[in-house]
Amino acid sequence: MNKRIVLLTLLLILPAEAAFAQQASELNLQRVIDTYLQNNLELQAARFKLERTRADQIAARLRPNPSLTVTAENMPINGPTSFGDLYEIGATYTETFELGGKLSLREKASNATVSAAEAQFEDTMRRGLADLKRMYYEALLARSTLDVATESRQTFDQLLQFNVTRFQEGAIPELDLIKVRLERVKFDSSVRQADLALRQATIRLVEKLGTLVSFSSQLSGELTFRPVNVDLNSVRQSAVNERTDVLAAMAELTAANERLALERGRSKMDLSPFAGYKRVGNDNTLLFGVSIPLKVRDHNETEINRAETDIKSAQVRLQLVRNHVLAEVESAYAALQTSRELVETFQSDLLRQADEARNISLAAYEEGGSELLPVLDAQKTRSEVRQQYFRTLFDYQASIVALELAAGRELQP
Repeated sequence: MNKRIVLLTLLLILPAEAAFAQQASELNLQRVIDTYLQNNLELQAARFKLERTRADQIAARLRPNPSLTVTAENMPINGPTSFGDLYEIGATYTETFELGGKLSLREKASNATVSAAEAQFEDTMRRGLADLKRMYYEALLARSTLDVATESRQTFDQLLQFNVTRFQEGAIPELDLIKVRLERVKFDSSVRQADLALRQATIRLVEKLGTLVSFSSQLSGELTFRPVNVDLNSVRQSAVNERTDVLAAMAELTAANERLALERGRSKMDLSPFAGYKRVGNDNTLLFGVSIPLKVRDHNETEINRAETDIKSAQVRLQLVRNHVLAEVESAYAALQTSRELVETFQSDLLRQADEARNISLAAYEEGGSELLPVLDAQKTRSEVRQQYFRTLFDYQASIVALELAAGRELQP
């Protein structure tokens, strides 16, 4: 885990300029991920929190500071005794020796706390990347919706031109031409709404990246159907043992156990030997001794009980996380299966049937064997089917992201 954290931290501190040498370049998925790792503010905040935790390791390795005491006593103000026969001055050096292995226990507790923080950092990154991928696919969906709307408008432009020619030839009344022109306004509105949705989705994606990349950058990539092979039992096993939030909960339990050992070690007394010099009147003397705290009332029971409660809480949380992991895996797997079946249904039947229905109605209208309304219905149906198809592709990609999030690792094709 430490090696992965080092690599991820190095990624986060790379200069932002490296990712944006070309402001107008395309935003493909890999560039989006790389930029997110380098610039996202939430990740940077999590990294600083991790660095703060690592700073505690320094304090854990330090021994207590020694002390120096300087005294001056029995300074006469009045009386028969001369100053040289009465006054005392001295200096005492005290060093504390920790017993019960407190230094080693502090280091172990600190290392366990850092391990938990590293796992939490990785979990923050895991969830952030999943959100980022979903936003990227949402932007691709918005672009696909715009493409469908634009294609429908182009088809209707051809139909409009056809009707203009027929009107000029006197084959149709002006009322039919007006109807066609009014319908085109609806297609224009659909294109504008789809274009706005794409702009907004791109803005949300760029905001997630945490950088000043141009909002006009073009998306690169397609919503595609990429079959993945999933061994559900393998996914379950890896998720409950290797997912970052599970590792974080396990690390928290380890840290709680180490803190309990430390608090029990703190219940042991420490020795503070001292040595010094004292001058009494005209005599120079040395002094030695040791300070021994008497643990007769407080044996650190309060902190020990708190640490024991923390262990129980960490055990319950670990079980809760594992239960939640299994539930997420099952839910994501079911969503993947359903979305895959829907995509296959669209590809095998619905898309072809919608195209055929539109082409037949359009050909019949151009030959004068049909009214305008069936053509509009067929074109509307085809657009809705294609939009729903791209929505199903998005759901499929989103279900892959959800299952990868639940599994804690990428799924292989």
